[in-house]
Amino acid sequence: MGSGNQMLSSVLNFEGLTLLQGQPLAAALLADAGGVAATAIVGLLTIGLGLAVLNVRRTRKKLDDVTRRKGELEYQLNEIEQALYSQSQLLIVWRGNVALPVRAAGSMNGAVDIPEQLPEAADFAAWLEPDSVTGLVVHLTALKSSGKPFNIGVKTKKGELLEADGRPAGAHATLQLRPLAGDRRQMTELAYDASKLSKQVERLSAIMDSAPFPAWIRDGKEQLVWANRAYVTALEMPDLKSTLTDAARLYRKEDLDAGKADVKAGIAGRARTVLKGKVRVFNIVEQPLDDAMAGFAIDITSQEEIEKELERHIKAHASTLDKLDTAVAIFGPDQRLRFFNEAYAKLWKLDVEWLKTQPSDSEILDNLRNARMLPEQANYREWKSHHLASYTTLDVREARWYLPDGRSLHVVCEQHPFGGVTYLYENQTKELQLESRYNELTDVQQETLDNLNVAVALTGSDGRLRLFNPAFARMWRMPEGEQALQIHVDKMSAIKGLGEDARAAWQDIRYTLTGLETERRKLEGQFRHDGLDLKYLALPLADGNALLTFADVSDAVRAERALLDRAEALEAADKLKGAFLAHVSYEVRTPLTSISGFAEALDLGILGDLTVKQRDYVLNIRKSSDDLAGIIDAIIDLSAVDAGAMELNLEPVDIAGVLEEAGLKMLPALERRDMSLKIEVADDVTTMQADRGRVMQIVGHLLSNAIGFSEAKKEVHLGARRMGDKIQIWVADQGRGIDPEFQGKAFERFQSKPMPGGHRGPGLGLAIVKGFTELHGGVVSLSSQPKKGTTVACTFPLRGPAQHAATGHPPTAA
Repeated sequence: MGSGNQMLSSVLNFEGLTLLQGQPLAAALLADAGGVAATAIVGLLTIGLGLAVLNVRRTRKKLDDVTRRKGELEYQLNEIEQALYSQSQLLIVWRGNVALPVRAAGSMNGAVDIPEQLPEAADFAAWLEPDSVTGLVVHLTALKSSGKPFNIGVKTKKGELLEADGRPAGAHATLQLRPLAGDRRQMTELAYDASKLSKQVERLSAIMDSAPFPAWIRDGKEQLVWANRAYVTALEMPDLKSTLTDAARLYRKEDLDAGKADVKAGIAGRARTVLKGKVRVFNIVEQPLDDAMAGFAIDITSQEEIEKELERHIKAHASTLDKLDTAVAIFGPDQRLRFFNEAYAKLWKLDVEWLKTQPSDSEILDNLRNARMLPEQANYREWKSHHLASYTTLDVREARWYLPDGRSLHVVCEQHPFGGVTYLYENQTKELQLESRYNELTDVQQETLDNLNVAVALTGSDGRLRLFNPAFARMWRMPEGEQALQIHVDKMSAIKGLGEDARAAWQDIRYTLTGLETERRKLEGQFRHDGLDLKYLALPLADGNALLTFADVSDAVRAERALLDRAEALEAADKLKGAFLAHVSYEVRTPLTSISGFAEALDLGILGDLTVKQRDYVLNIRKSSDDLAGIIDAIIDLSAVDAGAMELNLEPVDIAGVLEEAGLKMLPALERRDMSLKIEVADDVTTMQADRGRVMQIVGHLLSNAIGFSEAKKEVHLGARRMGDKIQIWVADQGRGIDPEFQGKAFERFQSKPMPGGHRGPGLGLAIVKGFTELHGGVVSLSSQPKKGTTVACTFPLRGPAQHAATGHPPTAA
């Protein structure tokens, strides 16, 4: 054992494993033959310990290598970061095809104002132009998916141009953004502008290709080089290539009607062609290009048909005017004759062929004056100038022309809608022949006056009676014979028995009948005389005379007074009713609140558990309280509407949302009767300016009525549609309908005809609907047929009540 310990000590102090104190290991083991076993064990331990020491040395060497490599990498990384930050650039790195980047490095050093930290730097839409965002995203997607590199120019929202360079880096994708300067900036700007112009061209090409009218481009040799889909479709060609190959044309150049050209509008002419078996008419618009000609065709087939129809109407109008006895002549804005009928040529005995040359109005007047067919004038030039002034005034001018040959013409001159004037010459010579019938007509009129119940008298300009009928004589006890015709109106105010109002009325009549001509005015009034209510009329006539009438309106006055008394009584009763209802409603609300509160406390078990029958009673109490509260609220609302105190909280109301919410609130009532509700909202119905709460009340009352007056298992329809600048909300049921005689009273208060065993109510629902709808500036309509159902529609102005639009304040009921 002593030699073994000595050997172990030698091994521990020696760095080698092949010698023990200068001797081979085998010799050492053989030195102690007596301790072979112990020596073997010690040898094995020595070998294991030596191997461990060898592993420690190897590990230490590897650790030194790793430490040295780490230092080298850190040095290289520092150099790379210094190089990256030394230039104005930003590097963004993605791992694989992941959407979000893993790192952003670098800085623009103030050269460009863009985000430099994630995730703001990767939010391209926040700081790049939309076109740049679109292009960059497309290239990044290709880089991540297939490793396709790219180098493009992008622009920030502030107008800064950057170079975007995308490269794959192993399993990563990198995007390097840096500002540009010098030639490189100019080249990138040109490339960016070219790309932008290319997109604009693509968009314009897409727009032209989808245009509903044929469009094309021809080269300098009149060869078709491009056409849109409408052109190809019009020619029934399969595609553009076939159209170009066949050199197909929409129209032949020789068929172009250049007479319809309009240089200002760019219209080269009008062409007719047969498309799909039908003749179509096009206005051809052409625009010359540098070495080509662009054009498009506007289909005006309908317009040409309208023009032809207008031409037919004009011809029919001219034909009708030719058949008139009244002479008609139409002059244009240039004062030249545009139209005349046959009666015009005959009236003035003018040559038709000369009239067709469209002479001027002045030439025709001179011709007629030379033929002595115009009224004699002391100053013809002044008269002619006044006559031609009709072209510069909008007033209709009428005149009487007495011609030297004895004819009398009624001349009407008015502006023509298309410019110029229209003359109407009506020969009234025959009217003179009617003068002989004047006496006969006078007799007829006298007979008529004599049989009138109205007292009628005619006074002269001197205020004396010239004519009166028997009713006038009886009313004012006129003397008989010629003596009565000498009575002056002054004496009428001295008749015995006249009251103060009658005497004052006669003084006013006298002043009207005998006053100066410029002060004579129509006079009307009423007074009481001899137990009668008389309505009088004093009317000055054109010939200086005056017409005086007295009508007995006693019956009408009595009826009017009765109606006024009745109206005042009804108004007072209505005010009393409103005040009573409002007072009763407020007085009932306080005990009703207490009843509802106690019933709710009982229902919640605060005072102890209830039996099933007691709970039913409590539920009935709560339901009845709620119904009564609803009736009181309705009465208060109606009282507020009547008093003008109801205010609307106007806001944009989502119509579809209101209808759906109202429908959800009525689900329990629908389920109890096994009924269904169908809501129909038109696509163009969105919002309207209204009070959302009041609209909810309107829809709720309409649905409640529809459900209550419908049979079980029926369907109720609720919908909204747009009608111009109005929105109509309607509810339709399949109930029993409303009798025709009751429909006029349906919107009145406390008008209700409940179904046997069915819905019962105080009859305030439709009255509230009507009041709230009219408060919004709308109207309510009802359509119903017995046994077929009822439809109630409320039409609201889309922009709210007119009063709110005018004042900017919420309206109140008037």
